[in-house]
Amino acid sequence: MTLTVTLNLISVQCDITAAFIHCLVPVTETIYVHQPRGFHRGNGNEVLRLKRTLYGLKQSPRYFFQYISERLIKQNLGASEFDPCLFMNESLIVIIYVDDILIYGRNEAEINNLIKRLKHDDLALHKEGTAEGYLGVDIQRDGEHITLKQEGLTKRIIEALGLNSKYSTPVDTPAETAALGRDVDGKEASGTINYASVVGMLLYLGHSRPDISFATHQCARYNHSPKQSHEDALKRIGRYLKGTLHQGLILNPSDSLKIDCYPDADFAGLWTRDDKQDPHCVRSRTGYVICVSDCPVLWKSKLQSEIALSTMEAEYVALSTSCRDLFPLIDITKELCQTLKVDMKNQQSDQTFET
Repeated sequence: MTLTVTLNLISVQCDITAAFIHCLVPVTETIYVHQPRGFHRGNGNEVLRLKRTLYGLKQSPRYFFQYISERLIKQNLGASEFDPCLFMNESLIVIIYVDDILIYGRNEAEINNLIKRLKHDDLALHKEGTAEGYLGVDIQRDGEHITLKQEGLTKRIIEALGLNSKYSTPVDTPAETAALGRDVDGKEASGTINYASVVGMLLYLGHSRPDISFATHQCARYNHSPKQSHEDALKRIGRYLKGTLHQGLILNPSDSLKIDCYPDADFAGLWTRDDKQDPHCVRSRTGYVICVSDCPVLWKSKLQSEIALSTMEAEYVALSTSCRDLFPLIDITKELCQTLKVDMKNQQSDQTFET
């Protein structure tokens, strides 16, 4: 999306009808199924041999990916060395998410031509407009700005938390300043909300709302046995979303194509919140955001898997963790620029680390 603004690309969203049924079962594999209810042949004891893959088979996603990959490669779209779901050439970028496809191009004619050729190659492709609404994310482009919103999902979360009433007042922040502990001796949860379901929706909402990442991850730790305090923390996120319902992530790329990484660490942040005999209370938290052309494209907040013995060690762990996402992103960006023939000579390519 950052390159869309930088290079002034056009986007198209496509869906594949009955995706998995496109693929033939290889002759080397034999799969039998029971006859469907209401469908009887013979004496009723016979089974059916599949000629095509069906939804529910564990092999189906792999066969379908092979099927669509072969057809994209036939259209002179090379697969990325670093991301198998990314295909590109000098004019087009194709991104695959199961049976949902995003196509970016320099002009609409090239995109339409690609869709036409794929249809002729036995791919039931259905054009659904531009990238707006892709995977439930409302993408609005206004000149050099792109805004990502998920208002529909936000409203569902507020409703699931029972915060529709006018008496549910919004708050200015999604979490308290103090870390959310396990609260072992705390009051049991009321059970009036589906805790795990709301956490799942919040995790998906994080695609357009990085401001709730930390608060959501804190609550997600207690999916298995939430307390009243954890429910309250979840409702606080809901009240924050209620006050920022129409807000979203704004991408406003700068002129320079640069990649910056900003990692940080909270050393033993749960030490005063949990039982001191609990080894989890001394685990530090990693947080980082990676920006391309000053646009945040990847962010994360998580507890560190190992126990750091000093603030410096916690910072180094956070830096190391962020680099595992940073380096592949650098490689993909370079690969895209080389394929699209984007001149990087005058672009800033230094990676900035701030802790």
